[in-house]
Amino acid sequence: MKKFVTAAVLLTLGAAGLFNGIALVSDPDGGTLGLSVDMLPEWHTWDYRYAGAFVLVALGIAPLVCAAAVIVDIPGARVFAGVVGIVAVGWTLWQYLVLDIWAPRAYTGLTLLGILLAVGGVDAMVRGRRRAER
Repeated sequence: MKKFVTAAVLLTLGAAGLFNGIALVSDPDGGTLGLSVDMLPEWHTWDYRYAGAFVLVALGIAPLVCAAAVIVDIPGARVFAGVVGIVAVGWTLWQYLVLDIWAPRAYTGLTLLGILLAVGGVDAMVRGRRRAER
């Protein structure tokens, strides 16, 4: 059951990351997603292109590769899923604390998925250590 839930969460995160990442890279002004460059802080002089590339790779491609690894039972895949979860939570914090962007619905979903993956990753590490000690 943990394998199924982890894969489903990763597929959901990956699909959203692909959609949002492609949208930001292809439309760096953010209009496709209802964003505006004016939403960025004054010190942030560029557009959404680099953020979109990060989202595309870290929250789109990486979770999908990890989901495939979880499905075929590659050792350490659930731990890597936990790392993806930590990155998702970190990205949420970065947007809120550093970029000063307020998107509570997006933050809630992304943070919950990230926490779920992170907890699963910690669980996989603990179980792996227990097996190694036996």
